[in-house]
Amino acid sequence: MRTSGRDVLKAFARSTTALLSMVMLASCTSGEPEAKSEQPCGISSSSEEGVLLRGILRAEEFETLIYNSTGEVATALRHALLETSPEKRLYPKPTCALWAAGQNGGDRVTFSFGWVSRASKDVEQPLPNGVPFEADGGAFGQANDTDTTLFVGCEMPGKLGGPSKSAWFNAKASHNVSPPRTNIDQTVRDRQTALTYLMGRRVTEALGCENKPLEKPPVVKQRPTP
Repeated sequence: MRTSGRDVLKAFARSTTALLSMVMLASCTSGEPEAKSEQPCGISSSSEEGVLLRGILRAEEFETLIYNSTGEVATALRHALLETSPEKRLYPKPTCALWAAGQNGGDRVTFSFGWVSRASKDVEQPLPNGVPFEADGGAFGQANDTDTTLFVGCEMPGKLGGPSKSAWFNAKASHNVSPPRTNIDQTVRDRQTALTYLMGRRVTEALGCENKPLEKPPVVKQRPTP
């Protein structure tokens, strides 16, 4: 049976219409947990993340660049967990970046997530001028003027349960501050850490961590040093 060019075009039009309908349906259901998980930096100005971000970026509005959706990051991390070991360093998966709206340059924060073996020296690797912190859920890490790195246990279900007990979930935030700020103090660093905690929560929820490690509000305090 021969198919004419007109028939092919009609079929293409029908498939395109169906695809557009699926995209529109997905956008209309953005309030559902599944759809929300695909927007790693979807932050409303009135949310807790939005309040923190406005103080960090020194702006009322912000723009977003998505590198990978939360679902894509969660899928990549499930695979990466099986490869995590003290000898093998896996770099965190970049997720998204935010900056002040209308600025070419200026203040910017980028988030990435991964795993680190609990036996790895990277866990205690000091940040330059870093201040150790701890937070609810057993989270801990370090923060300085431009970087925050947070570690927390994430108990994965099924066959990933065993490997997850020998690794820390790792949330990282990198801050590009331009022009440089001279007023970054512990309050600012705590704000940056709290935002990293909340952004990490989105990924631990997508991963399905059974212990819900970042479920509580982000209460951050300085960690006693030896």
